[in-house]
Amino acid sequence: MQKTFTYPKFDYVRPPELADGKPGHYPIVVVGAGPVGLSAAIDLAQLGQDVLLLDNDDTVSIGSRGVCYAKRALEVLDRMGCGDKFVDKGVSWDVGRTFLREGEVFNFNLRPEADHHRPGMINLQQYYLEEYLI
Repeated sequence: MQKTFTYPKFDYVRPPELADGKPGHYPIVVVGAGPVGLSAAIDLAQLGQDVLLLDNDDTVSIGSRGVCYAKRALEVLDRMGCGDKFVDKGVSWDVGRTFLREGEVFNFNLRPEADHHRPGMINLQQYYLEEYLI
């Protein structure tokens, strides 16, 4: 495991139907507590839906498969209540530049207008995103 991040552990919560033997009914089951599963479960819960979220691990993702998040993803994180925390922790950027040897061959600006609430992109490891969503 990495030494730059302390992986949180989440205790197993025994479903009540295992204790009383009565089957539970969940109209929506989300399988997987990565960024998409967590976001889907939160979105549905905020809409008043009963959601069961299942995952096979007791911590966030080990390592990072996702690292770069666009402005639209940041808007979704705002809706879920963790946009500010995410932006504060990450590295914000709007302009990209590509070089070949000594010369610039391409550049782009993801936020040409100055009045946007969020930057064009944020770089931050996936395990932070998952921890903030949880």
